[in-house]
Amino acid sequence: MNTGFAWEGFKHHHPSTFDTVAMDPALWRLVVDDLDRFLARRDHYQRIGKAWKRGYLLHGPAGTGKSSLVAAMANYLRFNLYDLDLSQVYSNLILQKLLMATPNKSILVIEDIDCCFSATSREGAGAQNVEVQAKNGNGNGDCSESSDAATSRTSHRKGLPPQAEQGQGITLSGLLSFIDGLWSTSGEERIIIFTTNYKDRLDPALLRPGRMDMHIYMGYCGWEAFKTLAKNYFLLNDHPLFPEIQDLLAEVEVTPATVSEMLLRSEDAGVALQGFVEFLQDMKKQGDGKQ
Repeated sequence: MNTGFAWEGFKHHHPSTFDTVAMDPALWRLVVDDLDRFLARRDHYQRIGKAWKRGYLLHGPAGTGKSSLVAAMANYLRFNLYDLDLSQVYSNLILQKLLMATPNKSILVIEDIDCCFSATSREGAGAQNVEVQAKNGNGNGDCSESSDAATSRTSHRKGLPPQAEQGQGITLSGLLSFIDGLWSTSGEERIIIFTTNYKDRLDPALLRPGRMDMHIYMGYCGWEAFKTLAKNYFLLNDHPLFPEIQDLLAEVEVTPATVSEMLLRSEDAGVALQGFVEFLQDMKKQGDGKQ
């Protein structure tokens, strides 16, 4: 983690892997294949004159497993994670020093990127991107806050210093110059990951190809993701309640984090699954009542 002008290291062993992360198997296979292709193409990047790096944008509602996917990617690659807290970076110069200090074979993570910069749109930013959507989500997030309210909430939550609030801190262009400008060649074999709950609030400059190469939508818990969680918690591949749960998940939007919390309520698989069925039934009734 960044503290002042430098990185402070510590050992952190997150248990998440691609076998345990709650997401559609077809989606995580796309991610794994993309990582494998990236690792094998050093000569290709050098031949075409591009920095050997890859950018990922993980977006979707809170509780859908974005952080778990980051940990799974780090464990799969066996790269060190560099968690960049931009609220502790007060100038582009400090940002530049921190980013240049990240070694090869590292993953740079900036969480909640929508809270770090203004989401003002730029003209001419309609470039196409590689977007991967999970089959178990519909992409509907809660974006009811106004821009002013979001800005106020962000400043309070992040604790930005006065100079940053007045526009004297880091800038979006300062970050972008490292991602794909001249400074982007200061290292090799790097992964850059942004996460956000609100993709529509991001400046289009962050989204264009060459910066965030793959956009991965982390959606609500579908049937395949649930089966992964049931296997993780109870070593179950089948259960009499599974058909009912499958039908309910097709009608109710629930995050993997909520499913995990429900399954943790009992060590008895039958009790936990029955409680989860009742929870989904209540959610379905509430949804029907609103129509």
